[in-house]
Amino acid sequence: MADLKLNADGDLDITDGNLSLVTGDDAIVQQITIRLKLILGEWFLDNRVGLPVFEEIFVKNPDLTRVRSIYRQAVIGTPGVSSLEEFNLGIDNETRTLSVDFRARKTDGEILDYDNEFIIK
Repeated sequence: MADLKLNADGDLDITDGNLSLVTGDDAIVQQITIRLKLILGEWFLDNRVGLPVFEEIFVKNPDLTRVRSIYRQAVIGTPGVSSLEEFNLGIDNETRTLSVDFRARKTDGEILDYDNEFIIK
């Protein structure tokens, strides 16, 4: 699996005028991060794609079981991921921060560890 590499801001990584590729585990991690950051309706080519952040996640008294399910399904639906071994999710509504860490089994049988924090603007 290969993909165009994105920088920390989510923009294409262009070094010396050249695009970079990301492969292997780094490509899977990048795809997971994209899926977890994409807000429902945000992608202009298909406004049905993304997570229901403002509808179900950062709302007063969110259904945490449902929120965990939404994020778990986003991870499991990522190419290269076959299952989740562990999954932890934390939400801070005051700072609009969501933390996700998990251990996923890849389609090749190896384990991938992931730990990230997202600020929803």
